[in-house]
Amino acid sequence: WDTNGHIVTNNHVIADATNISITFADGTIVPAKLVGADTDSDLAVVKVDNVSSTALKPVTMADSSQLKVGQLAVAIGNPFGLQGTMTVGFISALGRLVPVDENAVGPTYNIPDIIQTDASLNPGNSGGALLNSRGEVIGVTQSMESTSGSSAGVGFAIPAAIVKQVVPALIKNGHYDHPYLGIVIISL
Repeated sequence: WDTNGHIVTNNHVIADATNISITFADGTIVPAKLVGADTDSDLAVVKVDNVSSTALKPVTMADSSQLKVGQLAVAIGNPFGLQGTMTVGFISALGRLVPVDENAVGPTYNIPDIIQTDASLNPGNSGGALLNSRGEVIGVTQSMESTSGSSAGVGFAIPAAIVKQVVPALIKNGHYDHPYLGIVIISL
């Protein structure tokens, strides 16, 4: 995220962690601490200390409100533990809703405006970057839909607009306060 050592990932990646470490592209492994997490956006920020600011390369965030179906989407992550894997696809759909807790009984919060992509996402891609053709982050990869547990060409990413809104609050306050109405709408 910045040269101060803040790194963005998914909340579900670090939710039950007792120790967090970051592996850099050169193989260097450093401990990290949790700065803040938000279950309702499935975003979290961890921080590494004692790392040269020249080793930290902040990403450029895109304007995800300008995305169009059919645009190139590049996912970078660690599927099945294979570090630094890049897959390429397209933005398949925009404006999807992904429930925060699929196992919840009763009403649950949905993450809005999710980006759907056919770039291959598998277990281990969570918390990685979804990029446009200019290398700008359009979203943070979050989940996939599959009956087999492997990529079926339906992956989801939290859009940059939500990331840009939530991450600064996580860094400053350790949490993000979501506005909401106290109603639930259901079909009868």
